[in-house]
Amino acid sequence: MDIVVEDEHYYTNSFVVVNDIVEFERVYMIDEYKFNNKTYEALWKVYEILPSYMGNQTTLPCCFGDEEKGDKYFISVSFEMSGLQFWGKLPITDFLQWENKFNELIMNFPFKYQ
Repeated sequence: MDIVVEDEHYYTNSFVVVNDIVEFERVYMIDEYKFNNKTYEALWKVYEILPSYMGNQTTLPCCFGDEEKGDKYFISVSFEMSGLQFWGKLPITDFLQWENKFNELIMNFPFKYQ
């Protein structure tokens, strides 16, 4: 099982694995100040391609489930001043599949420290 190695494009606020279930909070330092309409459209397309994307069930884009609905497993995303903040709880194998795909899809986005 390959865990994505932390690099200059994101930092982890929490990452706990218990019984093959991961609870995490991670910030990808995408630079929203460099975004335009085309970049925002591209980001929404990234969300739609991600494994188990569910759209905006309540207020935030989510995959696997929606935390606000009380789903057992979920990934939620929010654009914060620091970047794209993701948090969630799900089986580690699903997380790794999701994160590897996400990292592949955002390679060409503007990051704060490029």
